[in-house]
Amino acid sequence: MIRTERRGAVQLITLDRPERRNAVDGPMAEALAEAVGAAERDGDVRAVVLAGAGGTFCAGNDLKAMAAGDFPVPTVDGPPPMRVTRTPPAKPVIAAIEGYCFGGGFELALWADLRVASTTAEFGTLNLGQGLPCLDAATVRLPRLVGQGRALDILLTARRVPAEEAHPWGLVTRLAEAGRAAEEALALAEAVAALPPGALEAARQSVLEQWSLPEGEAVRNEARLALQP
Repeated sequence: MIRTERRGAVQLITLDRPERRNAVDGPMAEALAEAVGAAERDGDVRAVVLAGAGGTFCAGNDLKAMAAGDFPVPTVDGPPPMRVTRTPPAKPVIAAIEGYCFGGGFELALWADLRVASTTAEFGTLNLGQGLPCLDAATVRLPRLVGQGRALDILLTARRVPAEEAHPWGLVTRLAEAGRAAEEALALAEAVAALPPGALEAARQSVLEQWSLPEGEAVRNEARLALQP
């Protein structure tokens, strides 16, 4: 259900359950966490691409599996349904998005640093329309990415947002032709992986850490990260 493939310094992780539009059940979430953890521990991996098989990124959590008790009962301190989304990724992650990107799948895409989406992609918290809450940080990451007004437009309507609409908002980093999201995401990841790692990682960490800091402390943190041995 999770496939991995090394492309030089890039690790490709593919959600591979196309018969369920790559909806994630409990075992698949565990396998995803294991694949991400392995990539983060591998010193030869410089960037990660997340993709979905069969022309779909991820339709969210598998509702049949949830009804069957396949997921642990959610708690404030326990792991989220997608397992990896409570902490930022340790290495740059690029989501390659075709077709459905809904619910937990949308939250997984928001967890990534960058999103390359084809013109077939659609985003949304459709789970809210079914009375299912967001538990993988959509309500935190989405407004930081697109602003509060646009985030509330997506959340409060539980509507489908096409890639062409999401692109000018910054939700989609790069827009690709249908069927080319993975190819363009891999090319972007290879470009990231080819850069000198020290200054690049310092810049990335400064961006990720500055949200909780006053401006003066954030500026000092940038210098600390940039000048560390």
